[in-house]
Parts: sequence; C-alpha cells; structure tokens
Amino acid sequence: MSAILESPVTDAAVSGESVLIRAALPDDYDAANIVFKAQLGEGFTLDRELWGAICTAETHRALVAVAGNGDIAGLAVVIVSDRIRLAHGTRRRRFHLDHLIVLPTYRRGGIGNRLLEELIGIAKAESPSYIIVNCEFTNVAARRTYESAGLYLVRQGNDRFEIAFS
Repeated sequence: MSAILESPVTDAAVSGESVLIRAALPDDYDAANIVFKAQLGEGFTLDRELWGAICTAETHRALVAVAGNGDIAGLAVVIVSDRIRLAHGTRRRRFHLDHLIVLPTYRRGGIGNRLLEELIGIAKAESPSYIIVNCEFTNVAARRTYESAGLYLVRQGNDRFEIAFS
C-alpha cells in the first residue's frame, strides 16, 4: 500500500465475487493501462512514469479494485489540491475525481460504488472541503453512481457533481 494512502484495504462481494479495494501501486501499471485503454481507446498508452507518480505523489490518491481472480477490474484517481481564497484568506482543500473506470465485463456489479465509498472515506479522514467530479449529464449510469454515493449536481451547465464536508 502506498505510504501516501493510509486507507484500510477493504473487500466486498460484487455479483457473487469478492472484490478487494486497495491503494494503487506503481507495479499495477500494466493492468491500469488496460483499464485506461478500455475507457479511452486502444490508441491510448498510459505513461509508466506518470502512473508511478500518480501512485506515490501527495497530489494524488489512486485506488484499484481487484477481482477474485486477481484481475484489476477498475480504478479511481483523485487529484488533491489546495485553493486559497484571497478575499477570505482561507484555504480550501479539494478532491477532484479525475477518473473512475470499471472494465466493461465488471460493470453493474457495484465496483464503481465501492471505489467511490472508499474515496469518500479517505476524503473524510483527510478533511478536504469538498469532492468534485465532472460528468456528462447524458451519462445516466455514471450520474446514478455519483448520486448514490451522496454527490449531488451543483451546476448543470458544466455537469459538475459535488459533495461538501463541514
């Protein structure tokens, strides 16, 4: 487990199969590349150094969902940033969900929900002000996943979902 991500490893039954949610590791590169290609197309190639940085940098949190057969079934990547509001002199930390991808063969089994639940738990432990995700409004399956995790639509113009913490 990454030293950056101090979240407990969890597992859950998904469609009769056990799925382990854990911190992503640089060694998960090949599997992550397959997951990204499934979402972004065969022409996409994930840079190995970039993946290593995503897994270890303070500015990112990355999780993978490992199916019972050992395959990585999905992943989630969050960008962590601090925003300083000069008018108020306050700093607001935010988690921006950059990628939530589940391989097509594992979709509709709750893996996306489990990844989101784990990320929200990590966020609560790290005390950001909010989590945001941008989602196409026409992507009904993704919208339902975000809404079931407690995120809500804050701006329809740019299809931005958000969950705020107090």
